[in-house]
Amino acid sequence: MKKFFGNFLIFISVLLVSLAAVPWNDPAQWGLSLPILTTYEMYIKGGIGVLTILIGIIYLIITNSESTNLGYVNQNSARAAYLPVYIFSIAILVYGGLLNYYIYLQNSSTTNLLVLGFFGVIALSLIAFGHLLGSNFQMESNGKRIAHFILLIEIALLSAGLTYWFYTYKLTNYASFGTYYLALIAAGGILFYIIHIVIASVHSKRSEEIEELEEEMAEQSEDKPKPEKKATKKVTNEPTKKQVATKDGKRTMIVSNQQTIVSSESNIDPTNMIYEDVHVDPEFTKTTAPTNQPNSIEYYIEKPKMFKPLDPTFDELVQSVREMPNVVTKLDDDRITFYVDRKPFLVLMNFGNYYRMAFKYDLEKGIRLIIKYPTISKNKSTRDELWFKANNYGDIPKDVIYQIIKYSYNNVNA
Repeated sequence: MKKFFGNFLIFISVLLVSLAAVPWNDPAQWGLSLPILTTYEMYIKGGIGVLTILIGIIYLIITNSESTNLGYVNQNSARAAYLPVYIFSIAILVYGGLLNYYIYLQNSSTTNLLVLGFFGVIALSLIAFGHLLGSNFQMESNGKRIAHFILLIEIALLSAGLTYWFYTYKLTNYASFGTYYLALIAAGGILFYIIHIVIASVHSKRSEEIEELEEEMAEQSEDKPKPEKKATKKVTNEPTKKQVATKDGKRTMIVSNQQTIVSSESNIDPTNMIYEDVHVDPEFTKTTAPTNQPNSIEYYIEKPKMFKPLDPTFDELVQSVREMPNVVTKLDDDRITFYVDRKPFLVLMNFGNYYRMAFKYDLEKGIRLIIKYPTISKNKSTRDELWFKANNYGDIPKDVIYQIIKYSYNNVNA
């Protein structure tokens, strides 16, 4: 519901802002008998600007609350906070540019040409660099996010103020200008938004598992008993053997969020739900750490790295991931797999003095991680190209690990 409401507000903002970019000097040319649009044009457009700022402030509070309480920011909340004010700034600059174009037609002076160029350059700069700034809005700290939003408001207010000044003191014969085809600006704004939604949807699908989990579960559930409802399930510190599913001779259990997981203990609350396994590289199937294998070449290569303390520890990392909304935890003999909407996004394996993790990530961002951190590499066993793996010997910074987890979670949860 929250995601739907955020998308709905963004769509309304795009619609109103697109209309605000169009001059309303003669609504009758579009078959609209609404003199109020011409009389109060600047006030109505100013009201649209205030509405976008209010929407942005509300979702700015939501994003900062998510960052503080959950440790991450939902992508949809970040968009609802950033986009309305951002697109209003562009729209009002486009409208101001059109007004100055009419002023330049009446008086083709160098000053008027420079002012027209100013509006055009600022509008194009916002379009070119705004997306780059917006992509960082979700990952910023609360303080930087607030400062970023204040800058957006300043740009919007300054653009609206300059446009209002030229409209009031410099523009003449406004009603006589031909603006019939400028209604296409509104249509273009809505079209660009639809294209953006399609591209975002395609990008989201690229980060999903190729296998259809729902179909697989439907096939497997025919021979499996249905899980009990949460209302009738009791949490216990003793594992119930009847609820343990077996697969390839290994124990596989779905752990409830109420049950604490400690890597050295097995006090869990399993269920008999079926979840997809992530086919990660062979080292994730090992049950003995390389430190117990003196004859292995890995023993001599990796041992020096293990003197660094782990931050976060394996148990701290597991607990942090399980606190994310709608995360389901599946515990196997040799690994822990985390799911959102029955889609896996993270696999963890504890080796005591270090741990391994496989995670979903954007291809370009994953390559940057590989270049920067030698212990991170591409996972070869998954058919999905967007799975990576990492060995943390204490040399991967804590903030980088949590950023990887957040991004991997958002790839599936978006």
